[in-house]
Amino acid sequence: MSFTAINHDSAGETAGHIPAPATGTVGDLVDRLGPAPITVLAVWAHPDDESFLAGGFLAEITRRGGRVVNVAATSGEHGTDDPVSQPPAVLAERRERELRAALAELGAEPPVSLGFGDGSCDLVPERLGAAVVGDLVDQVDPDVVLSFGPDGVTGHPDHQAIGRWARRAVAERGDRVPLITAAAAAVWPTWCIERLDSIDAFWPGFPQRVEFDRSVQLDDRLLDRKLAALARHASQMAPVEQALGPDGFRAVASLEAYLAANPAARRHLTSAPVALAA
Repeated sequence: MSFTAINHDSAGETAGHIPAPATGTVGDLVDRLGPAPITVLAVWAHPDDESFLAGGFLAEITRRGGRVVNVAATSGEHGTDDPVSQPPAVLAERRERELRAALAELGAEPPVSLGFGDGSCDLVPERLGAAVVGDLVDQVDPDVVLSFGPDGVTGHPDHQAIGRWARRAVAERGDRVPLITAAAAAVWPTWCIERLDSIDAFWPGFPQRVEFDRSVQLDDRLLDRKLAALARHASQMAPVEQALGPDGFRAVASLEAYLAANPAARRHLTSAPVALAA
């Protein structure tokens, strides 16, 4: 199976196809979201999505006294090439344990699990999925909702479905809550993308070039916390680290990118940062 990797040196790329990255720190990104400790509702498809795509951002939120409520739509019970030795029920229990441990490393609350079947989220009616996410928005009353964009980063249908649920849930509430989506693959080095291709990390035709408003390079402190969280997801991260090697794994982990997905988020990400009290 072949995959299309991002090629940052492509001669066919047109200027302005993707905005110049506003490279900065995670602290700057968080500063833009408000002057007080904030609550983030992070909505993902599988255990490990949160750490791999946004671990640095989430760790900085909690470091500043904020609250992270992390949602996993599934337990990732089919995330193995060897279902005989790791049948779905066994792997689900393992990945749920891994998620709890990873969130503890990031300072987040224990996870919220929605109980949908791994690999079947795109079969759930969008209005139902959005209603479930919308109920969480109402209960948590977050300052920011974080999820997938339309591409789902890797193209996984579950990722794309969860992104649709989050966008619809926020839109149905008048887009009053800032919605930010992860776009990490847009800033990963090309050689890392190619190595991830080799272990089928992407669906055919992915990753795609996607717009983003902020790219961030994690400092050593945040990178260490993110790597500690990723280490807890051993069932999934071991083959990723093997494919990338130590340098590639750190390179991918150290880079995150985000898009303001609605007007409320754009007002924050495109305005001058607000300094937080120490």
